[in-house]
Amino acid sequence: MTLPPVLRAAAGPLRLMMQDRLAVIGMCVLGLIIAMALFAPILSPHDPRHINEIEDGSVLARGADGWELRESLGPLALNDAVELGGDAIIVGRGGTVWTRTGAQDWTQSDVATEVDLHAVDLTPAGRTVIVGSAGTILLRTGTEWRLIPAPEAELRGVAWLDESRALITGTREQIWLLDADDGTLAEIDSPVGRGFPLNSVARDADGTALIVGERGLAIRYDPDTGTAELERIGSSRDLNHIHIAPGGAALVVGERGTLLRRDSATGDWSSDAAPDTRALRAGWIDDEGRAIAAGRNGIIMEWDGAAWGIVPTESERHLRALLVTDDAWLALGSDRFVTRLAPPSREHWFGTDHLGRDLFSQNVHGSQIALLVGFLGATLVVLIGTNVGLIAGYYRGRTETILMRTVDVMYGIPFEPFALILVLLFQPSLTIVILAVSLLTWRTVARLIRSQVLSLRERPFVKAARVAGASDLRIMYLHIFPNVLPLVFLELAIIVGVSIIAEATLSFLGLGPPQSISWGGILHDARLSGAWRTAWWWNLPPGIFIMITVLSVFFISRSLEVVANPRLRARQ
Repeated sequence: MTLPPVLRAAAGPLRLMMQDRLAVIGMCVLGLIIAMALFAPILSPHDPRHINEIEDGSVLARGADGWELRESLGPLALNDAVELGGDAIIVGRGGTVWTRTGAQDWTQSDVATEVDLHAVDLTPAGRTVIVGSAGTILLRTGTEWRLIPAPEAELRGVAWLDESRALITGTREQIWLLDADDGTLAEIDSPVGRGFPLNSVARDADGTALIVGERGLAIRYDPDTGTAELERIGSSRDLNHIHIAPGGAALVVGERGTLLRRDSATGDWSSDAAPDTRALRAGWIDDEGRAIAAGRNGIIMEWDGAAWGIVPTESERHLRALLVTDDAWLALGSDRFVTRLAPPSREHWFGTDHLGRDLFSQNVHGSQIALLVGFLGATLVVLIGTNVGLIAGYYRGRTETILMRTVDVMYGIPFEPFALILVLLFQPSLTIVILAVSLLTWRTVARLIRSQVLSLRERPFVKAARVAGASDLRIMYLHIFPNVLPLVFLELAIIVGVSIIAEATLSFLGLGPPQSISWGGILHDARLSGAWRTAWWWNLPPGIFIMITVLSVFFISRSLEVVANPRLRARQ
């Protein structure tokens, strides 16, 4: 089988390149990177711009240096917790129920429901009631759970009034009285009746119950009279949780850092200044004056007897419940939270950045910009440099002088300031990056091609073409250019690596396209975030990708040098 002339011409140089092991390695590596760029949407497990979130049963424990993150209790958020007489229970989303007796480990209970559970309470005798979405009411006496029939409702709060009665509240201003002995519900008329969400309820020291909800709503229920009345506690903001100690000390927390505190059963409510305005979702207080509040983004505040202060935590996970026992203080959560600066894992192979974006997907997509600028910039550089070198070397005289002095001037222009001026004159974009690379890097190519043309223009085949009446353009591009083509390919391979490094440099300095993802841009974000000294998984991959891409191009250009230089070819 006879090969076409083009393939026959390429077979010789390709055979020389294949004899170089480093060139073969370079072609394989570069081929993989090109494939990665072409199939980036398929290879990326995540959207590179998507902020990834995760939910789990987060547990933070109070230690000597602050609140420390402990092993999570399952993959679903925890909403409420209670402890009494050594028995503790935690409830959460998707029917999650964790129980513990004394110093035993936490065990998960099967309550035969998958609805979200929002509140739980215990009696001294160990009776448990849990409420949740879809009107779910779970009652446990001994070890057996049973479902209490109830209307469809979003139930958010529950508190035992005595061993047989519990008060339940919902998001449509429902107030129900549960008779645990016969499993019946009685509806209590709300004094407002406008459908305000009631978020939490707690039994007070005098046997009544205090309910809190949105817009600062507070309702006191008296089980002796069976009536509910409004009570003013000093806030008009949404109230999320109430906790009352056995002696009457009470704490209410809510949106925008709302903190309402009462020192005793007969004391007045006071509004405390909060050191932060993030929403608080859980509070705890005892009769000795200790108090804790927890909320969004991992914020935990503690009362020191005079003011509230923020305590350091190891996480920004959202917290919804507090569980304080004799041997441990626990803060529980979590709603979906951003996985910021997460180290490499099965979910995120290269970890995540400060915004929770997947770094593996970013590095895969970053190859597209690197190769686009590398090959397109190198092509423009070779086109400009080759034509300038051909014209200067062929015409010589004044034309050569003007072009070569222009090259000398271009050598005096530093690359980064020139790119900065382009960005200031225009908007940062991929076009500006390519222009910055191509408008300065062609100078070396022009000098090399000119030196070759100066020798070739005196060869006999050029003189013969001139005698035969060939035009200058025909001589330059049909007779001289094919002889400098190996050198052009050599320079093209070298400039690809130079262009990739130039693009990474500009993007690292913040001069790259702002909406595009590149390896240099990833390093730029790491530097700006301040985490590049600690988050090694953020810096290392783009640096390695830049290095191996440039090295692979260098290995290929090294083998092309043998093709372009007859003396080296003769040695082999």
